[in-house]
Amino acid sequence: MKLSGLVLLLVCFCLPAFAGFDATAYEKAEPPLASMPIDFFYPPYFKQNDSLTLRNIRQEIVFRIEFIAGIRPEPRYMNCFKMQKRIENALNKYREADEKLVLRRLDDELVFNESSPLEKYLRPMPIPATNNCSYRSAADLSSEGMLYCVYHGPLQDSEVYQKYEHLFTAEKPFITAFDFVELLIFSPVLLIMPVTWLIMRKLLEKNH
Repeated sequence: MKLSGLVLLLVCFCLPAFAGFDATAYEKAEPPLASMPIDFFYPPYFKQNDSLTLRNIRQEIVFRIEFIAGIRPEPRYMNCFKMQKRIENALNKYREADEKLVLRRLDDELVFNESSPLEKYLRPMPIPATNNCSYRSAADLSSEGMLYCVYHGPLQDSEVYQKYEHLFTAEKPFITAFDFVELLIFSPVLLIMPVTWLIMRKLLEKNH
């Protein structure tokens, strides 16, 4: 009984390994892009960093000081966007290989599972750019669809993004921490210009 129980236990552990990766679920597309939730159009990362808080304003000032000093730090979300480009390249290679299975949607399982049909086009096996990164897709990837990170959002240089840019812009606040610091920097110039114009006008009137 003990031996048969051990054999049964081993079979139970081995079955998932031999079951393989069921990729047929990825032949079904996600809902249309225009019907995506607000977090898609205005991702949590930017919502958090755009808000007018002392922390965000301080970070924007520090970023500009470092930029002037020549340090020019790369925003953290850029690593996520690089990962998205890597995934896009893998999807293009997959399509060019004329694989039988049409991938119409994408999630972390398709990207990071070693048994995924996309794995050989992503080698070496990728890891998420940050702990908050999780990759999904909107609409149909085989036509007018796009992949995105649930935390950082989608790439902004694609044709699909440009087509729906008005939906992304509509969710953004009128003024962000970035805008506020820009106003602080250029406000002295905006104040000097009217004063300069007034002085010049008085001098011209005096000369007349």
